[in-house]
Amino acid sequence: MTGTFWIVSYVMLWLAVIGLSVAVVALLRQIGVLHLRVSPMGVHFAGEGPELDQPAPTIGRTWRDDAITLVAFTSPTCELCRDLKPGLDRLAKADPGLELVSIDSEIERRAFDAFSVRSTPYVVAIDAEGMVRGRGVANTLDQVEEMLAEVRAGVIDLRAEEVAS
Repeated sequence: MTGTFWIVSYVMLWLAVIGLSVAVVALLRQIGVLHLRVSPMGVHFAGEGPELDQPAPTIGRTWRDDAITLVAFTSPTCELCRDLKPGLDRLAKADPGLELVSIDSEIERRAFDAFSVRSTPYVVAIDAEGMVRGRGVANTLDQVEEMLAEVRAGVIDLRAEEVAS
């Protein structure tokens, strides 16, 4: 009887160790995802993305002269991209002053290179004159909306300066 008790307790101990190991690995993964989601908009790695207030690369496209163009760089293997895409589509449909251009890493590698984008999801805001006014890693729709609000405020300020001079 005593031998059976020790065998059962030994098996239970190993099951607890395996369960805790799985829990630790799952928590570590979630910490990484959480870190990505709470990082501020505009975070980008050194040398990533086009320069602000410079002409945007054309990549064979023309930018609308009556709207802000939001270029969203995504990847089919990116979970955050899959979560972000439907929100971006709704945002573009609801706002006639916004054009959304989605660029997939596997299909349009040339565009990623032209914009110097290395991570996804990454967004670039281009104004009506074709100038880059905002850019950065966008992990949530709130971050994109905040960037667009800042870009629009900056565009309004730029136009006011042009009228005043």
